[in-house]
Amino acid sequence: MKKNNLSLTTTINTAKAVLANRAKHSLSMAVIMLLAGLTSACQMTAIGANDSVNYGQYYLSLKSLTNKEILAEEKHLNILIRNKYRQDKILNQGKLILIYSLSTTALNNPYKAKRLLNEHLLVSNNMSKNNLAFTMLLRDQLNIQLHLLEQQRNADKKRKQEYAEHHAVIKQLDHVNQQLMLLKKIDKNINERS
Repeated sequence: MKKNNLSLTTTINTAKAVLANRAKHSLSMAVIMLLAGLTSACQMTAIGANDSVNYGQYYLSLKSLTNKEILAEEKHLNILIRNKYRQDKILNQGKLILIYSLSTTALNNPYKAKRLLNEHLLVSNNMSKNNLAFTMLLRDQLNIQLHLLEQQRNADKKRKQEYAEHHAVIKQLDHVNQQLMLLKKIDKNINERS
């Protein structure tokens, strides 16, 4: 009996040690992943911390991020933009425009990107030629995308209107069919009496 209790105690202690090691390992991995995510977000923001940010390179670096990393970058940029003592608000706003222009993320919002882009173009008067060209290209792409969205919205509205009209016609036809059936019954009753 003592041997069984000792064996059971040893097994329990071994299991506790294994679980503790697994918990430590999981916690270590979580901390490493968190630090890696924070580091990549900081690196993304540091790419353009001075006046020589290249929007083309920043866009390419955004394309390599995961959705979670892009969300973290957007959050970080918004914090930087709200900080009234920061001198690089215009550059960070330019980066934010690129994030909202990404079509493959949940943050895609061409309306917001276009609004911010218009504001950005008004306040940024010393943009490099490369950034200006990239920004003009982005503006043209956003204009096309917004035009297509407007066409889609109009087509959806037209389709709904046509559906409502067809539904009304079908309802009228059903009503006419019911009246025809009623008239046939009346005609049959009259013929049977005659």
